[in-house]
Amino acid sequence: MSKVKKGERTIFVCDGKKCCRYNEETKSCFKALIEESGLSNDYSVCKMKCQGMCKSAPVVYISSHDKYKKEVGVKKAKKIFQEYVIA
Repeated sequence: MSKVKKGERTIFVCDGKKCCRYNEETKSCFKALIEESGLSNDYSVCKMKCQGMCKSAPVVYISSHDKYKKEVGVKKAKKIFQEYVIA
């Protein structure tokens, strides 16, 4: 896991035991959206340790807004990206 620099905008995707079964598409979606939007220098996607919300896997944390989002699939990832990154 890479360290987050102060002021960096990061989207964390839980990589705990249950989340890692479902998070590959979510991580890929966020990475693609960031690249397509030309925000590669501003945003990054990183793994985070288990957050204890396994029943809501996969879990995502948006550092710039201090928000946790649960059960994030591709459809929800696109909505989160529009609401918290593009907005």
